[in-house]
Amino acid sequence: MYAFDLRNKMGVIAPGMAVNVSAHEKPVEARILHKSTAEERVARGEKIFVAYYQKNPIAYLFASTGDCWIGEIEDWLVIDPDEIYLYDAFTSPEYRGRGIYPLLINRAAGYFRNRSYRYTMIFATGSNTESIRGIEKCGFKCYEIVHYRNFLGWKSWHFIVGERHVGSRLSNEN
Repeated sequence: MYAFDLRNKMGVIAPGMAVNVSAHEKPVEARILHKSTAEERVARGEKIFVAYYQKNPIAYLFASTGDCWIGEIEDWLVIDPDEIYLYDAFTSPEYRGRGIYPLLINRAAGYFRNRSYRYTMIFATGSNTESIRGIEKCGFKCYEIVHYRNFLGWKSWHFIVGERHVGSRLSNEN
C-alpha cells in the first residue's frame, strides 16, 4: 500500500506525448473500459479519470471515497472520510511507457487535494514493478506490505506496517 499526503508539494508529471485528463462522474464510452463496470462504480459514487490522446480515451483510473474491494489480496479497504483510494488503472498497450499512468495518478491526487482530502492511497502487487515505478514517481511512499496467501481456500494475511499516517485500514488488520 502506498500513500501520498495531499498537504505536501506535488511534483509535475510530464508525459511523453500530448494528453488531456478529465474526471468523470458518469460512465465513459470507451473501448478500453467495460461499460457495466463503469456504470456499477459510478453508481457507488466513484470517479473515473480518463486520459485522452487526440480525443480518444487511451487510459483510465478509478477513485473511490467509499470502502473498496482489493481483489489481489481479497480484502476490503475501509476508507476514512478524508482519504481517497485510486485503483484499477489501465493504459492501452500501445501507449505504455510514456508516463500516462503517473499523469493520471497525479491529476487524480490534485483533483482531491482541491476538495480538501488529506491522503491519497494506491495499491500495487510487489511483482508489478512498472506500476510501482509510476506510483513512486508521483511521490507516493510505501506504508504497508501485505503478504497474502490462498491455499485451497485457506486464506492468510500478514501485514508489515511501516510509518503510517493514513486512517484507512484493510478489514483483516488487527
